[in-house]
Amino acid sequence: MTQIIPAILATTEEEYAEQLSKIEDSGDFTGGWVHIDLMDNKFVQNTSIRPEIIAKHPADLKLEAHLMVEYPENWIDQLVKISIDRIIFPVEDSSGIEDRIEHIKGHEIAVGLAINPETDIQALEPFIELIDLVLVMGVHPGKQGQQFIPETIDKVRQLSKMREENSANFTIEVDGGISPDNAKLVKDAGASYLVIGSHLTKGDIDENLAEIWEKLS
Repeated sequence: MTQIIPAILATTEEEYAEQLSKIEDSGDFTGGWVHIDLMDNKFVQNTSIRPEIIAKHPADLKLEAHLMVEYPENWIDQLVKISIDRIIFPVEDSSGIEDRIEHIKGHEIAVGLAINPETDIQALEPFIELIDLVLVMGVHPGKQGQQFIPETIDKVRQLSKMREENSANFTIEVDGGISPDNAKLVKDAGASYLVIGSHLTKGDIDENLAEIWEKLS
């Protein structure tokens, strides 16, 4: 089943609260997921709110934190103390991945690994039986509004095949550059979750969502 997940990339508390309120007010995502980008201006060239801002603004949504940071373990220590339902961190930060997975799952929080456009999916293979989700980046991470990288479709297909061949149970999620023009291609390649930021939240969120669902049907 395909799910559309709105993304929040906020650099201030005011911006975060405004975007979160807009998503909640639409009514279309109640009880569903929201994707929150967390950045430190080191792993990617952008910065964002910190976990304590998330804690200050409870929501009737399931929260997915996407860490695009150096030393993810420092952020994980903060996130497990607040109401987070899924934590995603980059497979490119290869030291201690199994320990981080165990740490997150020990707090009964789902865990995902993100993979950047330039990284081969073989980097994920040692962990596919340990994780709940793979997040495929459709753009180079760090900012919204980028053009979708077409090769992402092939990567999703390869992941689908890897999942089948290994009888793994992870869900495939794609983030970055998804629009009404490419959403169906991403879904048909094997992605169940489509994370959409600016194409969804800029302007009228309900109209944008309706347009995306029309193209997906």
